[in-house]
Amino acid sequence: MRKVYLDTNVLLDFLLDRPPFCDHIAEIIEASIVDPFNLCVSPISIADMYYIIGKSEGIAKAKRKMKQILELVKVEKVDEKIVHQSAKSKFKDFEDGIQNFCAVEAGHKIIVTRNVKDFRYSDLSILTPLEFLSKLKSEN
Repeated sequence: MRKVYLDTNVLLDFLLDRPPFCDHIAEIIEASIVDPFNLCVSPISIADMYYIIGKSEGIAKAKRKMKQILELVKVEKVDEKIVHQSAKSKFKDFEDGIQNFCAVEAGHKIIVTRNVKDFRYSDLSILTPLEFLSKLKSEN
């Protein structure tokens, strides 16, 4: 089964209903249900989303939204090796490095993010949600 790694920002677009971006990630989520492929994230994304949503909408909504998102995504592992890879990498943002190496370690080929430039040192295919949707449509 295909796997697609989602950066935190695209899931926040969905959970915080940030137009027009929320529509793109909603379409990706719908596509993953119709044409089964796994949507995956790191545990850091889950923690970051919980914190951000908790601050903006309250803890009760954050818990509810994390339960919702955990029904839609698979959480990959982050271990000491990944943290060290990020620390030694050229990534300017430590968290982006962890996201990248988590995806690499889990065998992903694609990271979907709105911050493509933050992943310029990645060996993976880095696509915006719209680029990923276009790729999906061209495959069908």
